[in-house]
Amino acid sequence: MYKCKYFTIKELVNPAFLKMTDETILWKVFDDRLLRAADKIRDMYGAIIINGGSLTDCGLRLDDSKTGAKFSAHKYGRALDLHIVEIEKKGLSKDAKITEYKKIRKELLQISEFNNLSFETGIYWLHIDTFNRSNRLFNP
Repeated sequence: MYKCKYFTIKELVNPAFLKMTDETILWKVFDDRLLRAADKIRDMYGAIIINGGSLTDCGLRLDDSKTGAKFSAHKYGRALDLHIVEIEKKGLSKDAKITEYKKIRKELLQISEFNNLSFETGIYWLHIDTFNRSNRLFNP
């Protein structure tokens, strides 16, 4: 079982999970490739926020969550939404953030270590997942 170097379970799951499930079980729910990728991206780009403050559904989501698709990878421990602090603190418009995250996706797609990741496009954060997809870049 892999536990993140940089992220606590509190940062990775909707807060409701912490009230109803043991932390050890929650770590087991996640695809270890996803957690390793999150740590590696943190190494590359610095501090990252997943859940915290007003963000509660950027990691593992409850099955009845209204955020995202019915069968979202987030509900299976196979997706994370990363908010890179260096980008977030610039105070950019949504369009400018989309451009910044597009550059990062392009960089990550060139690294073989991330061949198992898919990336959602057209958004102003970095969505990564390990769902079984034919196209690694997608726009739902």
